[in-house]
Amino acid sequence: MPTEHEFRLQFRQWLIRHDLDADVADAILESMPPFDWSEIARSDEVAALSVELGALRADVDRRFEQVDRRFTEVDRRFTEVDRRFDSVDVRLRHIETDLRSFASDFHTMSRVVVFAVAAMAVTLAIFAIRVGLQVGA
Repeated sequence: MPTEHEFRLQFRQWLIRHDLDADVADAILESMPPFDWSEIARSDEVAALSVELGALRADVDRRFEQVDRRFTEVDRRFTEVDRRFDSVDVRLRHIETDLRSFASDFHTMSRVVVFAVAAMAVTLAIFAIRVGLQVGA
């Protein structure tokens, strides 16, 4: 089977052999597309493709809307998670403040206990010295 170029050349020669001028034969060949006529789309085929592409575009748009709704929902959930973390952060700050207060109170109480024990020791020592002095006197 001849190639497209060979076929066009043979067709040009046939036109010239049948009493057409070479310029006219060239003009005819130039008006012919360099591909098979079956590859040319008819207007009804183009219209059908346009409808099909319109339907595909509508489907793509619908899917993008679904994705947008999902992203909106994910954003809402992240906002809720952020709000919960903020709430936990506030509670942790309250706990930290309470623990510092407890540590401060514990430190104060332990100093009071140490001073009380020291005072009791001094009192006992004084008492022992007086009782010891009175027993010996």
